[in-house]
Amino acid sequence: MQYSKYVHLFEVDDDIIALYHSLLIRTVFISSSESELIANYFESGIINDANTSEIVKYLYTNYFIVDNNEDDESLYHKCVEMISEPAISNAYIVVTENCNFNCKYCFIANAVQGDKPIKVMSKETATKAVELLQRTYEQQQHSYDKTITFYGGEPLLNFDIIKHFIDEVNRIKQEKYWPSDVKYALITNGSLITKDILKSIKDYGIALSISYDVDKVSHSLRVDKSGKNSYDVVRQKINLCREENVPFSLSITITDELLKNKDVLLPEIIKMSPLTIAFNLLIPNKETKQSDNYYEVATDFMIEVFSKLREIGLYEDRIMRKVHSFKENKMHLYDCCAGGGNQYVIAPDGMIGICHGYLNNRKYFSGNVNDKEFDFRKNSDYKYWKGRTPLLMQQCMECECLSICGGGCPYAADYMYGSIYELDTRFCIHAKKVLKWLINDLYQHIKYSHE
Repeated sequence: MQYSKYVHLFEVDDDIIALYHSLLIRTVFISSSESELIANYFESGIINDANTSEIVKYLYTNYFIVDNNEDDESLYHKCVEMISEPAISNAYIVVTENCNFNCKYCFIANAVQGDKPIKVMSKETATKAVELLQRTYEQQQHSYDKTITFYGGEPLLNFDIIKHFIDEVNRIKQEKYWPSDVKYALITNGSLITKDILKSIKDYGIALSISYDVDKVSHSLRVDKSGKNSYDVVRQKINLCREENVPFSLSITITDELLKNKDVLLPEIIKMSPLTIAFNLLIPNKETKQSDNYYEVATDFMIEVFSKLREIGLYEDRIMRKVHSFKENKMHLYDCCAGGGNQYVIAPDGMIGICHGYLNNRKYFSGNVNDKEFDFRKNSDYKYWKGRTPLLMQQCMECECLSICGGGCPYAADYMYGSIYELDTRFCIHAKKVLKWLINDLYQHIKYSHE
């Protein structure tokens, strides 16, 4: 007998070791002396006490201990068989590639500042996009999360098309199949919000997410076209949301500037009372440089904020994804919907892609809403992206974060190393830090619950 190759050991206390199964996302805590007795058993095949015998029996029953490598292979293949076929769970509707901001860390700046002939979605294209989604949803009638996200550029520059889109959905679902659980989301810089827009957002049932970096110094990279800090304008719009009782979430990009001013963030976040917050790690680009230890420090900050905000029932999305996976022992196969080919990005000109990171060059945009025969399941780009999960990537097999990572950002991996199937190494740093915290956090809760 031997430990499964998916078992990783972590020291969590002076005399306590965590055995973590990276494939099954399970954790067992044993003492150092028990660990030594198990190691002796592996060498001798002899168990001299009942306690060790019970521990070995438990670990064997739960696949921490296996007879041989073939057992590991069998378990792995059973997990792979659980991977569902791709299903479009998110559709980015890029209603415009124009923007009234010039954010210095924007990873689609080339698309926003480009000169494509069609940068604003028309009613005709929006209608065709609705028809595409109707056909897609009808092809995959099973239970899974479905969200339509209105995006830009700045989507509020073309808000009439957002309303037209939802009106078309309401019309078409009177005649054809349309699932009842589709959600709408809007990601905006917030500067163009008005009372009328907020009323429509409420009436249409759209979840509102505002990109806002909370502290004025941190927000200084989010400038308008004239180079002016947009902090005060957006804060006024956030206050308007509160006055009009329209819930909103905050999307916060972690920059070096923000990390330097992190102490002021928590009180400000609490003061604004968002539904949730989502921290964004910087995506590499030629214009934005990070400090050498940026991803380590940024992750420590995210964990610190999550630990404090969960006490008041406010949760950060990116950490929460892994908390959910860890708590439920459920594989987190993709950290974004593009991974595995589970996403549409519909550009203003009607081109269909997988990832909005490629809006600038239209790489992996090989479909069009005008093509009534388009089927993402048969499309070569979607077939290529289908296997982009750590569970199917050889370089991830020995990693402790195998089933909880989600693989980070395929676009970032492509940008840094030339292929979506390379590692997003910046996210490796993030995932490993979060996993170590999860294991230690679990131990602390168990420890104090028994005191």
